[in-house]
Amino acid sequence: MMNMRGVKERRTLDQFVVHQATAEADMVTAAEVTHIYHTVKHGLSYNSADCALKLTVRTLNDSSIAKKMSCGRTKAEAVVTDLLSPKAIEEVIKKLKSGKSEDVSLGLAVFTPEAGVVNKILDFVEIPDESAEGIVKIIQSSLENVGLSLDQVSAFSADNANVNYGIHNSVFTKLRETNSEILRGNCHAHIVHNTVKKALDKLSVDVENIVLKIYSFFSTSAKRRESLKEFCEFCDVEFHDILRHVVTRWLSLNPAITRLLQNWDPLKSRLKELLKLTEDAAGVEGEADIVEVYLLFCNNVMCLFEEVVKKLEKNVTTSVDLYSIMECFLKRLIQRRDDGFYGYLTRQKLQRLSPSDADGARQEFTAFLDTAISYVRKWFDFSEENWLFHLQPLSLASGKISFDDMEKVIERLHLAGRLNISMDELYEECVTATSLLEHLTKEHQDKEKWQSKGTAEKWMQILQAADLPNIQAVVSFVLSIPSSTGFEERIFSLMNNKWTDVRNKCSTELIRSELIVSLNYDMSCSEFYSAVVKDKQLTAARVKKKYKCKK
Repeated sequence: MMNMRGVKERRTLDQFVVHQATAEADMVTAAEVTHIYHTVKHGLSYNSADCALKLTVRTLNDSSIAKKMSCGRTKAEAVVTDLLSPKAIEEVIKKLKSGKSEDVSLGLAVFTPEAGVVNKILDFVEIPDESAEGIVKIIQSSLENVGLSLDQVSAFSADNANVNYGIHNSVFTKLRETNSEILRGNCHAHIVHNTVKKALDKLSVDVENIVLKIYSFFSTSAKRRESLKEFCEFCDVEFHDILRHVVTRWLSLNPAITRLLQNWDPLKSRLKELLKLTEDAAGVEGEADIVEVYLLFCNNVMCLFEEVVKKLEKNVTTSVDLYSIMECFLKRLIQRRDDGFYGYLTRQKLQRLSPSDADGARQEFTAFLDTAISYVRKWFDFSEENWLFHLQPLSLASGKISFDDMEKVIERLHLAGRLNISMDELYEECVTATSLLEHLTKEHQDKEKWQSKGTAEKWMQILQAADLPNIQAVVSFVLSIPSSTGFEERIFSLMNNKWTDVRNKCSTELIRSELIVSLNYDMSCSEFYSAVVKDKQLTAARVKKKYKCKK
């Protein structure tokens, strides 16, 4: 027996499939490819897929197609990396080049009148060099591999780390050296999260630390948890599980605070042990009341931050909506500070504190809001110099499509030459679009239904109803600018689901291919099978395609 250790033998895919180009052969290949697609789409292991296929062959032995199906782990991986993944990217690039949008990144956002804003993935790369120069090289290489270039990139979207958006020698500055028209599409949810972190430093009670300590105290002991349950019954309070706060999860703090407040009466008896408060009973009771006031304030004010982050992370949110979301957020913070409103329950609890403690708490709550307002103003440009300011009319909130507004967008983003816009034709299209918009919102019922739609959905309806090539070019460009890094974050979450400790032997290339297939194909397994049967390119899986056979 030959010793093949350390040797990667190259075989061809057609050694394992039906060779004849017959109708039955196409059906067998389509069934195999769909079986692999099902495996990837639902995050199954290739060993379980191999077992499932063998079981199918045994249980459906009266099927001529099932009898001829053969798809072990090695062949399945080859089909994913050599067939499905390239095909998924090919279809994305085809739509991109046939449309009017130019926004390209490793995570791609494209707007079309038929599908609206669609997020796809072009590449997933392991980067050994995490410097700005190394990241730019990877971006350029990935674009070139699919026939694109940096000249076609409209915006760079990433989190707000210095390596991405620093003033000097960052990824953004290096990208602008090649394409000076690239827009900055940084993560505004990150700004809101950092605002909370910065403002919490103004409070003398470390609310975040209290949440972490209490969770840690009960999560490590089933006995303590049962004791809390019994005390909840004694206090006639419904028990709620203490939630874990993860410091890197933007939306986890406020729900954790809510749970503490729901269990507060029973928890107060354990605060001395939990938080190492003063020894005497009166001191513990007094400090517990102060802690409760701070928790109530944070629970109330953080609903604003939570609401904004959820809006920014919504799939329907576009770059057109960003300025108004951030402006509304700022105004609400200012209103609370000017009114001295810290929450109704907070106000009631403050009245039970001593005058000195109550005044000190109010001063810190005001400092919290002042710090939040200053931080938001520092990191988000609310002036008319911000290009996001000029995109607001495209939300169609005014009920018309003004040529003047379109002209400002085109001038601010320098789109006339880039998109070959005919300004005279654009004027006529604006008149047509405004008339169409009035017709769509003529009835009161229609107007309410219209206002409930997202920006992209509104434009889909307008552009499907009339031929407006110049407006479509501008709108497609603008709506294809990412409004947040939410899609990219979802890619990493999906990666963690696929690249588990159980599947730690999977290669980067295989995980990359699985991510591309999972995110770029929106079809169910049944729909995919119907598509494969019709697509001769996919049923060509039986022709000679090489892969690495692992020994």
